[in-house]
Amino acid sequence: HNAPYLGNGTEIYNQLLLSYQAGAKYLIIFDYPSIEENPYGVLTDEHFEALQNLWEDINNPAITRLTTVEAVLVLPQNYGWGMRHVNDRIWLWNADENSPQIWDISQKLITQYGINLDIVYDDPQFLITEKYNKIYYWNQTLINFK
Repeated sequence: HNAPYLGNGTEIYNQLLLSYQAGAKYLIIFDYPSIEENPYGVLTDEHFEALQNLWEDINNPAITRLTTVEAVLVLPQNYGWGMRHVNDRIWLWNADENSPQIWDISQKLITQYGINLDIVYDDPQFLITEKYNKIYYWNQTLINFK
């Protein structure tokens, strides 16, 4: 897991396309200002080509949204964990004692629901019970899981 954690052009394209098809409203790539004399930060020509291809493809009527959400996993409020692996960082800090439990439940739910799972932060202004029928919380134990 070496910085800057950015996949190649094909990986970025596939991740962003899947996010779009799953219903993402925004697709974001964090770009560091300048690395090794590259004025575009971590983005290379293959990343820009992937972004251009993605833009063309999502504006093609053949590319559609794939899913309806079946369930949601609720993370602690403001828990800025990268979720790339069990020991990923939380904002600028190392993983904490909750990270393994969140990792475990998220992997189980992703296995069960795939892209039909939303992952949100606990926020009193976001009315979870009005938006989802199946709600899982990060500190919940899953029993008899498929």
